[in-house]
Amino acid sequence: MSLLAQLKEAVRPYYLRWIYFRLWPGRRPAAFSSCWRYPFVKVAGDSARLTAAPSPSPLPDLLIYPMTDWHARTQRTQHLVRALAALGYRSIYINPHLGREFDTLAFSDRAHRLSRLEDNIFELHIRLPREPVFHSRLLRPAEEDTIVSALRQVLPVGSKAIQIVSFPLWLGVALRFRRESGFPIVYDCHDLLSGFGNIAREIVAAEAGQFRESDLVLFSSQGLLDMYRSQVPGKCLLVRNAVSARQFGQASALPAAPPFVVGYLGALDSWFDIEAVRQAALINPQCRFVLAGHVEFEPIKRLSNISNVELVGEIPYERVPELLARFRVAMIPFRVNPLTVMTNPIKLYEYFSCGLPVVTSPLPETQVMGELVYTAGTPADFAAQVKRALAEDDPVRRDRRREIAMRESWTARARNLNAEFDAL
Repeated sequence: MSLLAQLKEAVRPYYLRWIYFRLWPGRRPAAFSSCWRYPFVKVAGDSARLTAAPSPSPLPDLLIYPMTDWHARTQRTQHLVRALAALGYRSIYINPHLGREFDTLAFSDRAHRLSRLEDNIFELHIRLPREPVFHSRLLRPAEEDTIVSALRQVLPVGSKAIQIVSFPLWLGVALRFRRESGFPIVYDCHDLLSGFGNIAREIVAAEAGQFRESDLVLFSSQGLLDMYRSQVPGKCLLVRNAVSARQFGQASALPAAPPFVVGYLGALDSWFDIEAVRQAALINPQCRFVLAGHVEFEPIKRLSNISNVELVGEIPYERVPELLARFRVAMIPFRVNPLTVMTNPIKLYEYFSCGLPVVTSPLPETQVMGELVYTAGTPADFAAQVKRALAEDDPVRRDRRREIAMRESWTARARNLNAEFDAL
């Protein structure tokens, strides 16, 4: 880490609170506020130990070391944690901002916080004085010490736990617990880390150690499993994404009357194929194109200049079924690159739970669905496939999609993991 980077990090906690967020309050991440809507206690001595909320089952606790904030967007890790909680596992999910989410600075109040998010799901807010941006560098030994200490303060004395790591940033902490307490390490490899431009190279490089040290490695796609299998000396398992099918059942009826909505749900980032959506909107002017998600890549905003394209922003997860109920056709318009060919889109299962025709780029994990998706290799082809999908009138196909969604559920994934955890 360069001297300039160290200086920026040293002043960031003060600059963000005293200058940046005061001048531009709208730029303070919403997750920094929404995380405090849950009941919490200060972590001091034994006051916050989970013995105050005894586990309803003899199952081990789960320590969740995430890649994303619980409150920003509901993704794979949250789905798995919820499904495991329903089976009786109690989870402690670390807030990855490591202090930046607090309103005050660490020198004025050093206490960590333990929040209760849902039944069997707790969130631990840990205060690190430097408040590192968690994807910008590896943790320092003293910071790992603080994290280990905070977790020890909330875990019941003599408890058993399984550690689920979704990001190699946390490897040092997980190794400490395994060495001192015997807690096994499960690595959930759900993305190609090198495909993200904002993740520090030292964190990407640390993934090799994560593969080597983990007792079990989960892969979200066949491509990731094939790429990294040789680096995993122990057991590895394909655990694709899934859907909470019952939650989306209310959106099962396709809209019958025009104007039809062609929709997209998810991140709007650099891998989004802007040209494919532009051409599809232009040759289908009778339809509305609704793009739901936070815009992370500025050029995408230009699509709103097309009269029948609407950018509606991030949609709360509980409102997603309501949104999908308005769709006639759903899209996965991804540019084909090393990151996207390794992805297993959660949105595919959510679309299928509603029986929706899906127009997709040629991604390996969507191609396994065969004729149930409409595949397009170029923007012009994508536009033509949208027109074909709009004309689909096949209840058998819709039912087959729903059947797949019911089978590929987060509950089923959690049950499979339960058997694996038993072996650990």
